[in-house]
Amino acid sequence: MERVQVLGGSRRKVAQQSTDRTAPASIEDLYDAHGGSLYRYLLAVLGSAQDAEDALQDVFAKLARHDVARIRDPQAYLFAAARRQAVQVLRERSRRREHDDADSWLDVAAADPADRALALDLDRALQRLPAEQREVVYLHVTEGLSFREIAAACGIPPNTAASRYRLALAKLRTLLEGGE
Repeated sequence: MERVQVLGGSRRKVAQQSTDRTAPASIEDLYDAHGGSLYRYLLAVLGSAQDAEDALQDVFAKLARHDVARIRDPQAYLFAAARRQAVQVLRERSRRREHDDADSWLDVAAADPADRALALDLDRALQRLPAEQREVVYLHVTEGLSFREIAAACGIPPNTAASRYRLALAKLRTLLEGGE
């Protein structure tokens, strides 16, 4: 299958292999493939299950107005869209000055009983991280994104993504060792 890519007014053909996962068939396919990851990402950034659900719905509602077949990298596109939506929610939340109780993106209840106390401590420490650092930790650890992929999704340089991750780990270490 071939697709035509328009660059600066000129056209060029781009070969597209049948195994290319960048050409989703529908919004439903995108939701099935990425909905769970996007929800967990939004939960990690927003700290509220309700806000994460609303933001995810808004991302896909906005996506419905676009031609999904033209999206070159669905994962990067969707994480960037989710990030923009999360930023909007955080701005609205700061205007309202209403803070929901933080929901966790860690499944503390599923932790081994011997490790449950540590899981609770880790969850509390993660909630104390700045949103930008928590976002990078979530994308790198839970979703397995590289710093380059995180950079593309967040609109930041790869070195900034790596730096936020390093700072987050240092802060977590301090928090878990009883500091601050």
